[in-house]
Amino acid sequence: MAVKRLLEVESKFLFNPSLVATLQSNRGHPAFKRLEALHTHTFTDTYYDRRDTLSKNGIWLRQRTTEASMMVEAKVRICGDFSRSTFDEITDWQDITAIIRPHLPEFSTQKKGFGLDLLAEFTTTRQEFRADDQFAVVLDHTDFGHSVGEVELMAEDEKEAHGAIDQFMARYAWFFLKGKAEGKLEAYFRAQSTGHLTGGRGVAITLREEDQTLES
Repeated sequence: MAVKRLLEVESKFLFNPSLVATLQSNRGHPAFKRLEALHTHTFTDTYYDRRDTLSKNGIWLRQRTTEASMMVEAKVRICGDFSRSTFDEITDWQDITAIIRPHLPEFSTQKKGFGLDLLAEFTTTRQEFRADDQFAVVLDHTDFGHSVGEVELMAEDEKEAHGAIDQFMARYAWFFLKGKAEGKLEAYFRAQSTGHLTGGRGVAITLREEDQTLES
């Protein structure tokens, strides 16, 4: 029997920065059954594409760099929208090449920038928590002034996972605020298009909500 791949199922959310201390001390109402503060770290994400080819096909080629490491992955959209999405995360070079080359034959692991164009680059400071023993809660703050939260769950069945995330966020609604949460790339391109980008760098991209999901 084939082993199913675990998918990254996520839901973005708005949060009030004044409640972060309450989250950290687990003194909200109700309190989390269990809350573990993992760590806070900073990384730079660099995205590559050409003529929006990958993004139009729900693929995001990303290089994530920290002080200690560098990782390249292709995130492939399985389903979802701007706020609720499911991705398959590919980190094996052969698999990445197999995914990218049918869309962009010039892709090469031997060339600078993989032979593609720089789409976006920005730095994020991330606070990570594990809540109720299974949900990853992350709070992201970018160098261009945008903040957004995500609840993430690794699962085989995205529908069940989204249902579990919805119940989790409803239970602790004092922290997970209602409203449309804008992902980091979505906010980046909006700031870029309006000339209000104060950090990061990249090229313009045209996005349509009906046919694209922005990776975080």
